[in-house]
Amino acid sequence: MRKRAAIAPRKQPTQDRSRATVEAILQATAYILVRDGYGRLTTNRVAQRAGVNVASLYQFFPGKEALVAELHRRHVEQGREAARAVLVAHQGTSLDRLLRTLVEAGIAAHAVQPELHRVFSEQMPRLKEHRSAASEGFLLEEARQLLSGWGCAPPDVELAWWLMQTVAHAVVHQAIVERPGDLRSGALAEELVLLLERYLLAKKEARPGAGAGREIT
Repeated sequence: MRKRAAIAPRKQPTQDRSRATVEAILQATAYILVRDGYGRLTTNRVAQRAGVNVASLYQFFPGKEALVAELHRRHVEQGREAARAVLVAHQGTSLDRLLRTLVEAGIAAHAVQPELHRVFSEQMPRLKEHRSAASEGFLLEEARQLLSGWGCAPPDVELAWWLMQTVAHAVVHQAIVERPGDLRSGALAEELVLLLERYLLAKKEARPGAGAGREIT
């Protein structure tokens, strides 16, 4: 509980001026993280960069871990909304098309501020508890409907969706650090789509009563 409180914002801004202050603080946090890394991030440096009094920073955030956690929460939420839009727009389309669009949307989201995502990949283990909470139940109901329609029946749906999002997230984040060229060229997207599609096809073929070799369209 104490750890979770240390990374939770103290309050949410409700007025335009306070929202602008929080945005300036978070932009300053991202700038310092990218330029100097987590080790040199301090609330004093963030306040100075943002042009605000450090007391103003502490009105909203209890410390630097809370600043990084909020940046990461926004990153997760952006990915969530992009994935939700894909799931809604591609109801009834082929498995290959849906997976390809999901993977491409995830990679595109990480193409924005790639250096900040690199910091998340390297520094976020410090905030593992927050990361787990942020991804809990990620679009599970939407995924349940789609995966059930493709023959991946409960109780496997939750496990299958967790595994898919965990694998995709880990691959993309690691590629930012180790294989950025494959990320930019589209080679990694092709491999990731193949991996996820083969996994779901195998799940359907292994289901009792499923016809061997049936294609999912």
